[in-house]
Amino acid sequence: MKPHGIMFHHFHDDIHIKGQGSISAEKLEQMIYFLQRDKVILSADEWYDKALNHKLHDNEICITFDDNLKCQFDIAFPVLERFNIKAFWFVYTSPFQGVLERIEVFRYFRFKCFENIDHFYDSFFNYIKQSEYSSQITEALNGFIPSTYLSDYSFYTDNDRTFRYLRDHVLKPLGYNLLMERMLIDYKLNPKSLMGLLWMNKDDVRTLHNRGHMIGLHTHTHPTLTEALNKEEQKNEYKENFDILYEILGTKPVSVSHPCNSYNEDTIRILEDLNIRLGFRSNMNNCLNSMYEFPREDHANILKQMERWNPNVLSHQ
Repeated sequence: MKPHGIMFHHFHDDIHIKGQGSISAEKLEQMIYFLQRDKVILSADEWYDKALNHKLHDNEICITFDDNLKCQFDIAFPVLERFNIKAFWFVYTSPFQGVLERIEVFRYFRFKCFENIDHFYDSFFNYIKQSEYSSQITEALNGFIPSTYLSDYSFYTDNDRTFRYLRDHVLKPLGYNLLMERMLIDYKLNPKSLMGLLWMNKDDVRTLHNRGHMIGLHTHTHPTLTEALNKEEQKNEYKENFDILYEILGTKPVSVSHPCNSYNEDTIRILEDLNIRLGFRSNMNNCLNSMYEFPREDHANILKQMERWNPNVLSHQ
């Protein structure tokens, strides 16, 4: 056991779509009770102060949210209010400028237009076979062993790993976006209808800030492979992210989480120049070589622990 964050992304209810990895308000509440059995959940400001002063205890954790998602504000925020827990919220900012960032639009598409995630993968892999990338993909997958890719994330299926490998390392943004946009057209999904549904607005972020939560950096456009960007590109991502949040909140962000756990030495120097004080990875590996690499446990792994626990313990509330 070591001090760490718990990482959340998607939530579902009658409005926000249920998808791979999403949880309900009830499940979040159960998870908080479960975590409190043997850990102390600190509010973000206290966790931040203790981290900077090297006073965190091994059983102290914090709650974190990535990606500036509306479902987090609508579903998770009220639960935290009932527990009086303040969290870290890591926000990418391009949606505040009216950008329909593809990473979230594509995720919505996967769960809105397909019965389950494997049906999407079947369709996606079929599109690849019929595309100009077919031979490139065949060559890339020759000898590819899914279980060895992203092995730190035990909750990923072989299809998850293959998809992410092709997206990030073979197709890369240009090819992946091209294929996905063809699919959106064929399935008649209009991304413009999703802006108010998928992301928080500026007032939502201000509300979180005013209620004592900590708002931190998560790049401007959420690249899935930040480490592949050159230093100037990374600087632009984080500087714009920083400036927009500063303008919204009136205070300078001091924390960060790395999208898709992707960063390098250039990233660290850029964060230092922006006077960011503390940051989080997205797994539990022991990589605390700087103040920007505190570990986090994905909530999916907590769910697995809960499944092995007596469910009656979780219903006492």
